[in-house]
Amino acid sequence: MAYDNLPEQIQWKLYRAKQHYEELVAAVGPWMNGDPGHLVLSPDSTPENPLCVYANKDPIPAIFGLIAGDFLQNMRSVMDYLVWHLIIANGKIPHKTNTGFPVCKTPEAWKSASARKLAGVPDEAIALLETLQPYPERRKKDIPLPMEVLDELNNENKHRQVLFTSLANIIKPDEECPFPHIELEITRVRGNKVVPGERLLAYLVFKEGLVEGIEVTMALGIIATYIDTHVLPLFEKFFT
Repeated sequence: MAYDNLPEQIQWKLYRAKQHYEELVAAVGPWMNGDPGHLVLSPDSTPENPLCVYANKDPIPAIFGLIAGDFLQNMRSVMDYLVWHLIIANGKIPHKTNTGFPVCKTPEAWKSASARKLAGVPDEAIALLETLQPYPERRKKDIPLPMEVLDELNNENKHRQVLFTSLANIIKPDEECPFPHIELEITRVRGNKVVPGERLLAYLVFKEGLVEGIEVTMALGIIATYIDTHVLPLFEKFFT
């Protein structure tokens, strides 16, 4: 998305995050095409109902988690840069260590954090930033909110460990699959009868955290779209 008034430094961080996202997609695709796994019997398989899954033969490349971490760090910086420049645009001086975008799970935590981290931000902008807070009651059908996922994954990557990924399997639905994947047709035989083939789909997922079991590029794409098309346009008016 093009911005007329947003400070360049915010746009640079957003651009860099998008580069990392494209780099990840470009890396996952060829790895998938290289047939990195094989079919094995599922733990749930029985002689009467044999079930297969696609399992990777070798460890999934750590570079996938590293690139995802770079994406998250830059995207999280977009929000901190936003707060910094909102203060400057308001004619105030940001605090070198306290200023930043707080992510809070409760209104009480927000009240405390915003007073410290958002000093100098215009009141109208503070009200908008509050609407982005991932309070549990703001979830729909208990689905984690993009800002909640961004903050947790970035903290995991930045302070604890490289993000880990694994392969997940589903029987392919009729719709087109929008992310990199491996697709196989499985034909089963019961007795002397051939069971019609099923389409098995394997894809890269996060191994733990709020998005455990969710396809990696889709999860990161949702975060990028959310910040680029929903969050940042709210604040352009403060930089005119």
